[in-house]
Amino acid sequence: MDNVLKSNNIFLMAALLLTGCTTTPPQLSESPHWQLQPLSLYDSGHDKGTEIISVQQHTLRAVLSNFDTGEVDMLDVSHPEKISRIKRFGLGLNKGEEFTSVAFHPLLDAFAAVVDAGNNRGRLEIRSASSGALLDHVEVGYGPDAVVFSKEGGVVLVANEGEDFSFDKSTGEFFSAEGSISIIHLDKHGHVKANNTLELANVKHREGFVVEEKGHFLEREIDWDADGKISKKTDFDGNGVIENKKVKIGHFEGADVYANEQKGEAKILIPVTSESSTLLEPEYIALSSDTSKAYVTMQETNEVAEVDVLNGRVLGYYGMGVSKHDADRKADGWVAFEQSINALREPDGIALTPDGQYFVTADEGDTDIEANSVSEGEAMLQSGGRTVSIFDTKTGDFVADTGNQLDEITFANSVYPDRRSNKKGAEPEMLVTFEMDGQPWVVAGLERADAVVLISLADPAHPNVVALGKIPGDDSRSPEGIAHFEVNGEHYLLTANEMNGTVAGFKVVRHAVKIEH
Repeated sequence: MDNVLKSNNIFLMAALLLTGCTTTPPQLSESPHWQLQPLSLYDSGHDKGTEIISVQQHTLRAVLSNFDTGEVDMLDVSHPEKISRIKRFGLGLNKGEEFTSVAFHPLLDAFAAVVDAGNNRGRLEIRSASSGALLDHVEVGYGPDAVVFSKEGGVVLVANEGEDFSFDKSTGEFFSAEGSISIIHLDKHGHVKANNTLELANVKHREGFVVEEKGHFLEREIDWDADGKISKKTDFDGNGVIENKKVKIGHFEGADVYANEQKGEAKILIPVTSESSTLLEPEYIALSSDTSKAYVTMQETNEVAEVDVLNGRVLGYYGMGVSKHDADRKADGWVAFEQSINALREPDGIALTPDGQYFVTADEGDTDIEANSVSEGEAMLQSGGRTVSIFDTKTGDFVADTGNQLDEITFANSVYPDRRSNKKGAEPEMLVTFEMDGQPWVVAGLERADAVVLISLADPAHPNVVALGKIPGDDSRSPEGIAHFEVNGEHYLLTANEMNGTVAGFKVVRHAVKIEH
């Protein structure tokens, strides 16, 4: 019996050895590698000011605003590798007016332009895309800052930021116009049929509104001494010496206002409190495909307003909360993502996913928060999430954000702005969503990194930053507006780079990479 067991064991061991020696061919699969490939650079001929760009898909024309000159450039983008100008139109602005935003009508030979008229209400202009001629215009709210069309072009929404502050030296009071949202209905020719400007609810005691009662400020340019200009150094206390010190210079809705003499009128600190309704400053708008709902960022109060477009009313506000992730918080020339960051998201750009299930925000940041505004031992609360975040449109619930992926990919591509480590990082500003290969995607512009990033939302709970494209050039570019379009089934992007007067074109490229298993 022992010999039989021994023989069987030898047979089994030999079989196992033979099995182990059998060679299985390696299995290969394809994994996509994404790239934002720079294709072209359009130079407006101006040193700066190219801010917002919008594409009309069926004609492959783009309209570009220049806030510095008050001009519109009409561009041909049918050959994305060589963007060319078709025409240039001047809006004929009055003194003190500023051209703040533009949008191409989705169907008509027309575009919408919004004009900030300073202390007066702004206006929306509908103009011919071929000649620049004024077709119609209508008054909107104070400080209009963004304009969007509905999918079929029958409705236009304008975000009236109302961010300008004034000072009454006789009373020592600062004041500002309140923000609002304008809803304009157009006929089939692009003429105005109806106009409604919505007031915004008071910010007081709203759930989700995060405020540090001490040391939380808006930095604003204000002509404090009424001399018609903004001074970068100001003798606020009148002692004949401009010092590096904070001086109490007035009041805003019962709270003290301070400024540093070395920073002058360029950075006056307006306190953010839960009592102020004037701090509701609509920034950007995402409109649902059926035009029933709009989602509007309130950057300064870290919220998104939900608007019933059909009935013309604000339904409520979603608090954007705090982003928590690893970051480099020291502008010291050494980059290490080893510190924890707690930051108010304070979103600027917003867009809906193609299916309308989520809204996506670019968490740039806007306010200024002092280090002494938090308790000892806490991670310092900062401004700007340094993230792109996803929220459920039905509930406003937070789904996910990109964490420190934007920091990581900018560092890997040698464009991480270490000088901004102790402030708002790369500052994701504007974004656009689109569908590609049956999946939702986002491209966000990074103002301080002079780059754009491609983000997969195949799993919205885990947004994945897959590629970065550098905007060509060595000077400061600061991408502001961003647009997506298609040519022959390929996906392209444009960025309007406000600090050097250019528009950069990118192609979304997928390479198949063989992976051995």
